[in-house]
This record gives sequence, structure tokens and C-alpha cells, in this order.
Amino acid sequence: MVRQRGASLEEGQNKQKEISPENLDKFRASGHTFYWRIEKKNRFKRKRRPFVLACFILLSLLSFISFPACTRPKPAAQETEKSLALASNEIAIRNVVKEEVHYYIREIYASSEWQEKVIPVGAVHKYRAPAGLEIQFQSASGEKDYQLDPGRAYAFRYDEKGELELFEGSHGREDAVDLAPFVPTPMVVVEKMLEMAGVTRDDVLYDLGCGDGRIVVTAARKYGARGVGIDLDPRRIAESQERARREGVTSLVRFFQQDVMKADFSEATVVTLYLLPESNELLRPLLEKQLKPGTRVVSHNYEIPGWEEKQAGYEVVTAEDGTQHTIYLYRR
Repeated sequence: MVRQRGASLEEGQNKQKEISPENLDKFRASGHTFYWRIEKKNRFKRKRRPFVLACFILLSLLSFISFPACTRPKPAAQETEKSLALASNEIAIRNVVKEEVHYYIREIYASSEWQEKVIPVGAVHKYRAPAGLEIQFQSASGEKDYQLDPGRAYAFRYDEKGELELFEGSHGREDAVDLAPFVPTPMVVVEKMLEMAGVTRDDVLYDLGCGDGRIVVTAARKYGARGVGIDLDPRRIAESQERARREGVTSLVRFFQQDVMKADFSEATVVTLYLLPESNELLRPLLEKQLKPGTRVVSHNYEIPGWEEKQAGYEVVTAEDGTQHTIYLYRR
């Protein structure tokens, strides 16, 4: 049987937003050496001595002036970004579903044979393929065939029908769970989430997977609430901090680059989520352990499995582009 080359994953999942890891800029501080050659006194004529003396005084004054130094990025920040942003020729595939996945893979534009692979639950497979990869796997609706771009992360997940599918991922790290790729929440949805939660100036809002910080910043600007945003991606944290400065709410909000699954959010009175169903299910034990009774939890588009009795309501909002978004409200 002749296998046809698959469509790109972006075409297959056109509702997913691209997450293109950025290449890191490396800065190297350049060094300059200044020196004077000392000559014998008898080589200088008397008429040149005032010029030499003036130069000596000028250099002495300059030695006391502090010039701004060119500094390198902090090593910890460099290591974190490198672990999140894959190399330009690297592809990561993660298994987020509850069973091992069998798939076939080969390099694009190369006369390579198909390789059969099995990825265990929770595992990450990494490949170096400058031109990309072609992947095939079987789902309930038939054979899936996609092209994977280098420098990106992907994850096997269940779609809305409960069928195996391959989606864009957020990172390729093996020491942290990939909860969801970054997809900005429309502002009309942000407003409705805060309204449904009944946010006031007395609340402490935690956004788990805060992205660009729009929910935390809006809660602070509109209601005077204190807020904390947590995200694993340093680029998102930088965007969040810039948004807070731009909106003038830096005294009310904080943002932390951290794995949500290892975070302490016990002081929250409101929690907002825009994660995937399996991520909400994974997070549920932490919500139950850390949150105080009565804490409001608002989830965008996806329910929290196992919290059916805690659901206090839901609303459907239509965004400016015509897409519909469901918002679920829970009380711990």
C-alpha cells in the first residue's frame, strides 16, 4: 500500500493556536584592555610634559567613573528557557492519555523506512529531524497521518469525542506535566469569568496557567482584587509583568514561573482555569487538598471531571469572532 504524505498538523487542527518556541539570544560581554606604554623620561622633551600630565589626570578621573556593564542573562533563566524551547531541529512527542500509544514515524524528504514506536503513559519521545517528521497512528475514527514541524512539541490527547488525537504541546520537558498549550482567552470571556465568580476587592485570585496575565490583571484593574498568576513558560511571565505595568496594577498582582502541579495556591478565594479535561482531572486532587470550602473555581471551556456535584452553574459566551465558549463555575 502506498502511503500518502499527510497534511500538516496545523491544517488538521486549525482551531489550535500555534506555539512556536523562540530561539534564545545569547549575549557575551566583550572585554577591552586599556594600557599605556611607559617611555623613559629622557625621551620626552620639556615642551611635551604638560600634554602628558593632562592625559594622566584625565585617565585618573575616568578610572573613578562607573560605566554600565554588559551582563549575561542569569544562568537559571537560561536553563529554564532552553528546557522549554526545543532546539530548532528537535521534535518532542508526549503521551498524556491513559494508555500506551503505538505509532509509526519517519523523516520527511528522506528515504528512511517507517519505524514503529510505542510511547508509554506520561513519557516523552524526542527526535532530531531538521526537515520534520511524518507520523501515523490509529484512532477510533481511522488512520491519522500528520507532518510535524521541527522545533515544536506535540502531545497525544483525547479529543472532544474521546478519540486519540495529536495536538500542539506547550513544552518538551520531562520533569513537568504539559497541561495545555497557550491559547489566549477572549476578553469577553475574561469579563464573564470574573463576573460569574463574583470577584471583589477582598478576593485573592489565582490563575493556574496564566498565559499573558490578562485574567489576573483585569481582576486587579476592574475590581481591585489581588491576584497571582502561575505559568511554566518564562515568556508568558514576562508578558504578564509587562501587562501589569501597562495597566498600572503592579502593586496588586504577582507572577511566578513555576510548575502548577508543584505550586501552593491555598490562599486563593477564586481560581481560574483554561486547561484541558485531562489536566483538570489531574489538578482536581490538588484543588481539593489546598482550597478552602467555598472557594470559587471558574473553568473556561472544559469541566472538572469528578466535580459534578460542586458545579454551581455555567454560561455560554459568544466571542467577537463568532466562536462560542462555555464557562463553568464550581464551589469547593
